[in-house]
Amino acid sequence: MPPKATIQILRKVFALPAPAARLLLDDITKPRKAHKSWYKKVKWNGEWSGCWIGENIQKVDDQGLADRIAKADIVIFNVHGGGFRVGKSTMFLATYIKWIRVLKEKYGVTLLIMSVDYRLAPEYKFPSPVEDVVRAYECLVKTHKVDGSKIIATGDSAGSALVLEMLFITHDPSMFEIVTDDPDGEAETGAPILTELPRPAGTVLISPLVTEETTSQSWKENVKYDYVSQSTAKLIKKDYFQPLDANAPPDAQHVLGIMKLQTGFRAFFSPRVLMYIGNKEVMRDDALDLAAKAEQDGVDIEIVMEDCVHDWFCVREVVKDKAVLERGDKIFADFCYRSVILSRDPNAKMGHAYDTAAASHHSSNPASVSRDGLHAVPEMNEDEDDEFHEAMTDYTDLNSTTSTAVYERYVSNDKGTRTKTLTVFV
Repeated sequence: MPPKATIQILRKVFALPAPAARLLLDDITKPRKAHKSWYKKVKWNGEWSGCWIGENIQKVDDQGLADRIAKADIVIFNVHGGGFRVGKSTMFLATYIKWIRVLKEKYGVTLLIMSVDYRLAPEYKFPSPVEDVVRAYECLVKTHKVDGSKIIATGDSAGSALVLEMLFITHDPSMFEIVTDDPDGEAETGAPILTELPRPAGTVLISPLVTEETTSQSWKENVKYDYVSQSTAKLIKKDYFQPLDANAPPDAQHVLGIMKLQTGFRAFFSPRVLMYIGNKEVMRDDALDLAAKAEQDGVDIEIVMEDCVHDWFCVREVVKDKAVLERGDKIFADFCYRSVILSRDPNAKMGHAYDTAAASHHSSNPASVSRDGLHAVPEMNEDEDDEFHEAMTDYTDLNSTTSTAVYERYVSNDKGTRTKTLTVFV
């Protein structure tokens, strides 16, 4: 199915009431038989539910799983998107498998993914999903004893919002009191109070949903391209946000309140952040504004922007040019390797597979630039037909060169380093 047709279908699906949208999306994104050995489901155990994703992991027992977690070079803590209303921990399984393969092929690194399920709206409104994600991260760190220095947190769309909320809450839990419905309907008394948790070594935000506002310029320009519409935004607000009392103060609704911050990002963000954005998505400008605020506060943040719609790095059926995905996967692998392996062992080498073109455009402390001068990579002609799942299962050539285009004001010296600037890959 061509990307344009896929976008049209997704636009209709996401504008449906939650039960109907789930029915359709769950069928579209259900794991294939070829994926069976790659994931091990975890039912709600009082701490979290979802699945572990790794090579030949399905049949390992509890001790075998514990050994795999301990021996993994990198553990990804993943939160799926879906507007808080739809989605499962396995919905982008082929994408997650690709991440595992790329890191293994490029660096010989073993990657394990903890992909989290959370309660969905409208049955469970804010802050129930946030609590589920916070508890899952607590389980990863405390129960499974995974050090933050080898964790990469990833989230797409609404999953990014939940990751940001998790980072914000766990850096200083004393600021918050979370009260939600118990998953089993029976609240436990004397539940342990959440304590401060270590930050992940890196965070990957994929088309992040960072505000409930829909007034930015990209909302006006890109609604004709994207599958996220004003109708979808209204449904998310209605289903996920708790209705406010008539006498509540204007700032009482703190859901997606990260954008209201002007500073303090360095206190709760990971030391390194990688952000994927679509130049044709409606939430582009809000995500870029968040990135600009974070880097002004000293966060090491990098951006990958392609001429695509919302969540293109996970919803790969909307991308025609497979080179776009290949570039994205390579940058993802490089980011994870630098954030975890190089940070833990500065003497480790990037290896021959690391692209010098990409390396010359990474920054340890970038600063903001305007969006003027962006060179976007156009997608291929859409006359050719693709199978709906083709982009998820095709394994691209990892030896091709990662190409980058950057803002015109970028300047490099003779050693290949560059001026302090916000990194954008296109």
